[in-house]
Amino acid sequence: MSLNRRSFFRRSGLIAASAISAPAFVRAAGDVTATPGEKPRHIIQLVADGMSMATLTCADHLSQHMRNKGLTWIDLYNRREVVSSLMNVRALNSLVTDSAASASAWGSGSRVVNGAVNVLPDGRQLKTLYSLFGEAGWKRGLVTTVEITHATPSGFAINVTSRGSSDDIAKQLFERKIDLMLGGGRDFFDKAKRKDKRDLSGEFAKAGYTVMKTKADLAKAPLDSNWLGTFAGSHLPFTVDHLNTPKAIAEIPTLAEMTEAALRKLEREPHFILQVEGGRVDQGAHLNDAASAFRDQIAFDEALDVCLAFQKRHPDTLLVITTDHGTGNPGLNAAGKEYNLSVPLFQNIPKIRKSLGEMTRQIKGLANFDGESYKGDSPKKGKIVEPGVIADIIHAASGYRPSLKRCTKYHQFLSGKGDALYDLTNNTDYQLGQMLGNYVGIGWTSTNHTSDYVPILATGPGAEKFRGFVQNTDVFRHYTSLAGIDFRNPELPLMAESGPGAAEAEDFEFIA
Repeated sequence: MSLNRRSFFRRSGLIAASAISAPAFVRAAGDVTATPGEKPRHIIQLVADGMSMATLTCADHLSQHMRNKGLTWIDLYNRREVVSSLMNVRALNSLVTDSAASASAWGSGSRVVNGAVNVLPDGRQLKTLYSLFGEAGWKRGLVTTVEITHATPSGFAINVTSRGSSDDIAKQLFERKIDLMLGGGRDFFDKAKRKDKRDLSGEFAKAGYTVMKTKADLAKAPLDSNWLGTFAGSHLPFTVDHLNTPKAIAEIPTLAEMTEAALRKLEREPHFILQVEGGRVDQGAHLNDAASAFRDQIAFDEALDVCLAFQKRHPDTLLVITTDHGTGNPGLNAAGKEYNLSVPLFQNIPKIRKSLGEMTRQIKGLANFDGESYKGDSPKKGKIVEPGVIADIIHAASGYRPSLKRCTKYHQFLSGKGDALYDLTNNTDYQLGQMLGNYVGIGWTSTNHTSDYVPILATGPGAEKFRGFVQNTDVFRHYTSLAGIDFRNPELPLMAESGPGAAEAEDFEFIA
């Protein structure tokens, strides 16, 4: 089905209208009504990491164009049993949060500074949600498309002063006996890659875990053991790369496939809590990569479908669907006379067959997804290609051939000679994203996070707790209350935001 002007704007109007209406009561999925005060036996929180509202909107438009149907996320606004709200996800030290601080608010009920995971600035460690639920006898699972040691999964289970301490996070996942982990990040469990040379994969296996590396391993994993599945050394590939790489299709499960496997295992348990993260939505937005961000949002929606099907079979399941912050704030811009070019440009997105990250690696002569080097250069010592070759690479990957003038300007940024008037756009990722914006009609504010209030939906027993304007720290309290856990972590008052005055701004260094 073509994304014509009528369907495009009709759907946009539907979104606006449905967002205004507030559900009058809460009912579980299917035909089972959840009475206010009813307790769930299962809790699933789905996180589309870094999803700006415009990412959700554009992914819905793209889903209509590519799949002849919109996103399930958007359809949930029309269901009377679904509670739809907004959430403030600020950090302790800033209106703009990172994933570590945002997930820590959910995972401890206390705000921390950006970069920290469940540790206050004075060094006090906060007791995590997964520690409390483990003590209460609940099984605990983490599923993600990024490294399993990444900030969002860690926020539910880990204490570190720096989110980048991946070796230590992997060790804590072992020590805290998290029951199920599926995602990327194999290098942090590999003795050959860890700084301390500790064989964590081997230790997990000796402790009775089924250790998996491929989709085939996941398909045959026994249901009566704990699971550690790491399906890539670092992050799993973007959906656009995954679907265009036969090796990835054969070896790496999608988010929906990992979620379905996790629920097949966990549904045998009397109680479980599961976090499902579409982590590469955020990373696509950081690259100002519309095709990657929007297609990973669609892949996230397919995992949401899996969870809703599970909830239909098990109405005592609470689903919470949200994001941790916005990233890049993309927008489909008006183009052409009476904006008549906006839709045709947007319809170029499905023609893109590689992420901008893969294009950049090829342009820099580095290794591609399969580990092969481009242009015969060493994967570790690439060489930036000339502007004309840049145009050829982009054309082969997307169908768009930028002008030699544009490619020359981009080459200047790659060579460290470019200059932008807004410091947050003074980087090569932003410049490539903006160049492709001429092809797909999408513009971005920066490659960084934004301060947006974020959508949060809830359905199932306990959903009524999420009505209204929600603080991120409320999520922890709602979960513990629903599980009958009486615990509260220490909190610190919000730090006063301070920064350079207008006279100093020109010399202020922005931190990505």
